[in-house]
Amino acid sequence: MPRISTLEPTQAPPGVLAVYTDFYRRMMFPAAPNFLKVQGHSSTVVQGTWDVVRNVLVTGKISRFVKEMLFVAISNDRGCRYCVAAHIACCRMLGADPQLINSLVHNVGSLTDPPTRDIVLFGLKCSRDPQSLTQADFARLHKHGLGDSEIIEIIAMSGLAVYANIMADATGVEPDHMFNEVG
Repeated sequence: MPRISTLEPTQAPPGVLAVYTDFYRRMMFPAAPNFLKVQGHSSTVVQGTWDVVRNVLVTGKISRFVKEMLFVAISNDRGCRYCVAAHIACCRMLGADPQLINSLVHNVGSLTDPPTRDIVLFGLKCSRDPQSLTQADFARLHKHGLGDSEIIEIIAMSGLAVYANIMADATGVEPDHMFNEVG
């Protein structure tokens, strides 16, 4: 049940509306999602969230597709219903098949691409207990040809997913109906 209402585009001030518009265009959604519209009550929070999403999830050396897979796995692990639905929709939009989504939700270890599997497992460990990361965890990623800049992106992506899970769960935002329609 929503604890904070959405701020719809018709009521949003121009700066917030600009974030909504930029978000849905770049993220390939038909409209701004509830997650963002809940944050629209604070122009600084909605802008800050979009800045992090744009710079950590949308751009970088690691593909958005791999980052979306990581987002699904972390959100599922943390039990965030909103973020699981949102990022499964994103994975579908980016071409994920049902078997891949099933692996992300039920058994990350069954991912067939070793670099992707190890990225997701590293991200999960980082989201659960970053202090438990070992040199062997980093070496596993280096073995796949990932440099420090890519590893920093994975760590940042793990932090972004945890942040988004907290925002979605604390506000009680409901998954958007459009998540069933995209992809």
